[in-house]
Amino acid sequence: MVDINACLSYFVIFCIFPILLGISILLSIRLKWPQLRCLGKAMRNVFADKKRKGEMNNFAAIAAIVGGNLGAGTIAGAALAIAMGGPGAIFWMIVVAILGSVIKLACASLGTFYQDKQHHNRCIGGPMFYIQKGISSHRMSLCYCFFLIGASLTVGNLVQTHAFVYAFPDCNFATKTVCALLLAIPAAIVLSGGLKRFVAFMSYSIPIIGIVYIIACLFGLYIMRDRLGGALKEIFLGAFSLSSMGGGTAGIVLIKALHAGTSRGLFATDIGLGLAGIAHGNVSGQTLQEQHAREQGIMALLAPILVAILCAVTGTLVICAAPDLNQDASKICVDTFTTAFRSPLAGWFIPIIIYAFSFTTILAWAWFAEHTFFFLHHARWRYYYRLMFIAMIPIGAFMQTSLPWIIADICIDGLLLTNLLAIFLLRDKLSAIHNFK
Repeated sequence: MVDINACLSYFVIFCIFPILLGISILLSIRLKWPQLRCLGKAMRNVFADKKRKGEMNNFAAIAAIVGGNLGAGTIAGAALAIAMGGPGAIFWMIVVAILGSVIKLACASLGTFYQDKQHHNRCIGGPMFYIQKGISSHRMSLCYCFFLIGASLTVGNLVQTHAFVYAFPDCNFATKTVCALLLAIPAAIVLSGGLKRFVAFMSYSIPIIGIVYIIACLFGLYIMRDRLGGALKEIFLGAFSLSSMGGGTAGIVLIKALHAGTSRGLFATDIGLGLAGIAHGNVSGQTLQEQHAREQGIMALLAPILVAILCAVTGTLVICAAPDLNQDASKICVDTFTTAFRSPLAGWFIPIIIYAFSFTTILAWAWFAEHTFFFLHHARWRYYYRLMFIAMIPIGAFMQTSLPWIIADICIDGLLLTNLLAIFLLRDKLSAIHNFK
């Protein structure tokens, strides 16, 4: 019998990753490394139009992208990377997030340049629009829409609910029911309020959640400051040690660190899925179309950098706490905080933060997927989709089959291949937007 999970893993390792990293390097060279040149400008402009409340602005677009990235697997992703590839994997997570951020720039710039104005003069954009207009491939844009809907119902829904439920040690029927309702009811309230309520919630919640989590991690590092120097040394030696180049066991360690860090870094930041194109494609501009697209692309660089910082802080804390790595990734994080704060009560912080991250991810993916119906000019269908999406949230708490994970992997791979092909074909237009040839 064919092992589907193994086949998907090999496909990602030997097909998706090389393409993704190759395009990242290609665009970085063509655009003269904007992730290094333009990061300061992005930080200065992120609050430029925050005064436009009730509609998508620069700050809300970044909050929506980060909210979609900060799923239940993001916290555990750093722990899993260390378990798979050792401390050096954290270094490569940061490197791949910085390198791959140029793809976020590409998605945001193209999504904004090819945006449509519809539904009460609202700006709508995303990969489906730049595939249709830039490449003139309606079938390819429909494929992207199909994969986006599938990913939203699995990665952005069932998987998030399941991860939140199993963050608790006691997973009985009552626990599952309460967890499902804690996600479904607030999601229905926020999503029913449309764009205005979504923007308001994400703009306020994402900074608070992120800051609280990072402060907690930094406080844990301060408590274990006597171990911090050793942890940083382990990260550097595991990723960049000259002895690792000598082959043998050390060489294998380097390869594992590189692979684990690369894979978890890409998944943690959702690089290549095209979500940045949807978020920034909703921002209306007061300048020329190319200038507006260039500005939105530059600001999209921030989201993967912010997620990389969160993963780096988490990973460093895990190394300092030195929990048992031969267990579930969520349990590693629970043990990490229990050790860092020297209290079993600290372990409850992880289920709480996983709830917050899962909830924002559910909201973001639902909002991203609704854009398929704007693209198809059937905006009313999004209400039926919204009802179906909310109704499926409790299913994730009780599901026992691996099928949703398989469907999720297939949809993510489909999104990546479709979007990366479109970006590669539109590389000249992207260069023109950013004034490079």
